[in-house]
This record gives sequence, structure tokens and C-alpha cells, in this order.
Amino acid sequence: MVSSLIVLTLCPVLFGALVYAVRRREAMAAVPVPPPPQELAAALVNLLLGKGEVTPKAIETTSLELVHAGRLRLEQKADGTRTVRLVDEADSRRPLRAFEELLLERVRHRCRVHVDRVPMEALGPGDGDEYWLWWRDYQRSVQEEALALGLIRKTRDESVTWMLRIAGGLTWVGVLYACSGFGQVVFDVVFKATVLPLVPVLLWFQRLPRRSRSRLTAAGRKASTWWRACPHAAAHRLPDRQVGSNGPESALPVRAPRRIWSSYEKSWHVVDTAPLDRPRWGHVWQLVILAVVVCAATVTLSLTARLPHGVTLDAGPALVGAAVAALWLPAHRRIRRVPAESAFRGAVISRWDYTTHHDDPPTITVHYCCSIEDPGSHRAWSFKVDEWRRPMFSNSSNPQLENRFRVGDVVDVHCSPRRRKIYSITMVEAVPR
Repeated sequence: MVSSLIVLTLCPVLFGALVYAVRRREAMAAVPVPPPPQELAAALVNLLLGKGEVTPKAIETTSLELVHAGRLRLEQKADGTRTVRLVDEADSRRPLRAFEELLLERVRHRCRVHVDRVPMEALGPGDGDEYWLWWRDYQRSVQEEALALGLIRKTRDESVTWMLRIAGGLTWVGVLYACSGFGQVVFDVVFKATVLPLVPVLLWFQRLPRRSRSRLTAAGRKASTWWRACPHAAAHRLPDRQVGSNGPESALPVRAPRRIWSSYEKSWHVVDTAPLDRPRWGHVWQLVILAVVVCAATVTLSLTARLPHGVTLDAGPALVGAAVAALWLPAHRRIRRVPAESAFRGAVISRWDYTTHHDDPPTITVHYCCSIEDPGSHRAWSFKVDEWRRPMFSNSSNPQLENRFRVGDVVDVHCSPRRRKIYSITMVEAVPR
């Protein structure tokens, strides 16, 4: 009986291993011979050094590669900023790859607002959804190129993954059931030996972000090793913050101050952008609560502690003054430096959206936000410009609100930057859709 239970337990494992071996053999049989490492494109080198992920460094290296190919023209401003522009009569002898076409489209997109050149840094993250939508296609095209050359392999299919997980769970249950026939002592030993180490591993695994990224093949690892030892590897050095499948930081709401490139008034410059959320500390009502709490603590100490009343009453105002001078007053001054009300004509330099869920009734609210440059203060303010509600289990979308404002649109705004609130916003000049 025990032997039959063990056989039944091992059947799911053998079946899962057989399916995985067949899928792996089919994948390995279709792998082509990759080119030499020195002949790989810059974006593919970036993918190899990023262990299967494409980072924003590939934008710069691919741009320089297109400059050498005659598709872009590199210029350097007096302050050292490197800019690129499209070449009118480009050499079309070398066909472009898909991700190179996308990069040229990105340059064309950033040059559409009365400018004919764009800084290399402005091609990267910064304009929210405008960048993120393009970045997903760019990553996908680089990965497809690497997959066609046999440098990476696809991630395991989700069906095979779940099959192996179910097979592992059935194996564990079958082993426990088989051990129960040998007595309670054997069952307790096997149960504790498998469960106790497994619980911390599962808790640790739940905290990790699970992303389905590609993995390097043997040829990809060989080429990656060659490039890491190459003297020209410094030109492909990866940035400190890599961009994975969860999306770049610019795809999220602007929750912290950020510097964003803008081409408003026909010149590229960097704008300090305020976050969408209001400051959490430094408001007057917080000072009132702080004063009330300290006064209550002073009175409590005067009535209960064995201290002279004069010492306690003198220490209370001193504590309030120290807390106000050290904690509250600097934050309050930063809030007061932001205008309470303003009206200006500026340009949208970033846009994004995020969703919130409501249980009663079950709805999803899509919040459309953007950052608008104020040329008078040389800053940009972030606002929620509109919202749209839909049922929670509905796949409907609202293209009217989604495309209401785009990066580069010139708008007239009447707002309160201090409260992050817009009273009125009017389109003045829209970029081509």
C-alpha cells in the first residue's frame, strides 16, 4: 500500500518534468546562431548587461549609433548638453531595426512642439504616459530582436508553471499521507521538517516583486561576459536605477519633487516640478494641536508629578517654542512660499493617470493628472485635471478624457498651487494628435 501511494505521489512530478523537458527541447531546437558579440547593436548590449532587461541607457547608446549611421545629427550646446536632430536626407542603405525606428519616432515626437532638436536626456523618462507607452514598445522590440538572435529565451509558460506548482503540492500531500501509515512520530517529523523551513521561504517570496522577465541563454551569457571584460564596456554602463517590467518611475504619479525637460517657448530647459500631493506637515491646524497637547501635558505634570509648579509651567512654553522653531516653522515657511492663487499661460510637460477603488458601489475612478509649467515662477505645478468613473468589472474606457491634454499643449490656468487645485483650465494651442 505504501509503495502504491509513493508511485501515485511521484506521477505528477514525472508528468510535470516530462512536459517541461519537451517544451525546453522544442525551444532549444529553434535557437539560431547569434552573431559575434562585437557586432551586436547597442540596445542588445544593454539588454545583455541588464540580464535580460532593457534600461534607459539604451536610448543614449542607440542614439549615438544612429548618429554614426547618418540617421541623426549630434550637436553640443554651450553648456555641454548633447542634442540630436533628424537628418533630412538620411542614408537608407542600411535597413533600420524595429527599435531604431521607434527611437527615431521618439525624436520626431519630442521635436513636434516648435523645436527641431531634442536633448538626449529628454528622450528618457520624464513626461509620464507619453514616455511609458513608447517605452513598452521599445522594450518589446529589443527583446524580440534578442529572442530572434538566440540571446535570450522566453519565460516559462504560465500553464507549465502552475502545473509544476500543483505537482509539487500534490507530491508534498502524498508524502505526508504515505508517512502517516508509519505512525504519528514519523508523520510529525516529516511535517515539521518540510513545513517549518517552507513558511519563512513563502513569506519572503511574497514580499518580492514577481515579474516575468526573459533570461539569457548560453550564447547570451557568453556575449555578456565578453562585453563586461571589453574595454568599451564603460560606454554601455548601466544606470543606478534600472527599469523593469513594472514600468519607469515617470509612469507613476508625481509624488515627490522632480526635474522634467520642457520645450515651452521654443527652447529646451529643465523645470523643477512640484509633487501632486500637498505637504503633510507645516499647516496651522497642526500647530494648534501641538500647542494643545503640550499644554495638556504641562497641566498633567503639574497636577501629578512631584515637581515644583513653577518649573513645570516654565518648561511647557519652552518645549512648545522649541518644537515650533525646529519642526513646524521651516515646513510652514515652505508652504507659504507657494502661491495661494495664480493665473498663467503655460505648457503641459507631463501627464499620467491613476485609479482608486470604491466598494459601495463597486466602481473604479480614473484620475487624470498633469504637470503644467509656469514660466513666471520657472516651476511646474501638478494638478488633478479630471476624473472618470466606471463599474469595477467593466472594460470600458473614456478616450475623450484620456486625450484631453497631451504633453506640449499650451493652456490657460487659474489655480491654487498651494492647495493643488484647479479652478479653470482652457486649451489655447494643442499639439498634433
